[in-house]
Amino acid sequence: MQVTPETLPRHELVGLHARVVESTDPSRVGIEGEVVRETMRTLVLDTDSGVKQVPKRGTKFEFRLTDEAAVSAKETGTASQPAGGESQTTGEGVAYVTVDGVELLSRPATRSETGVDSKWR
Repeated sequence: MQVTPETLPRHELVGLHARVVESTDPSRVGIEGEVVRETMRTLVLDTDSGVKQVPKRGTKFEFRLTDEAAVSAKETGTASQPAGGESQTTGEGVAYVTVDGVELLSRPATRSETGVDSKWR
């Protein structure tokens, strides 16, 4: 299954670039890096200043999709630049998807297999 804005919450997030765009803790806004680990309640990002563990609840994450997933995402109206316009990488093969961390609150393996919106749970 291809990663799209609609299916992103059901996919493995490790390896994706993520950035905190909103948080109940203002000191977390702007933290960004590669997702290196995911737990039921947190994402662990490898940032320029070290590894940071960010809680999912109370946080909105922006994920960067690249290649063919980005092309599909753009067709559905996903942003081609990050929130705030501070783009490190832009172009035809990049799209940005914002996800409320609450949508990611579950065991990663279970979420990936069945999807958070599964009717079969």
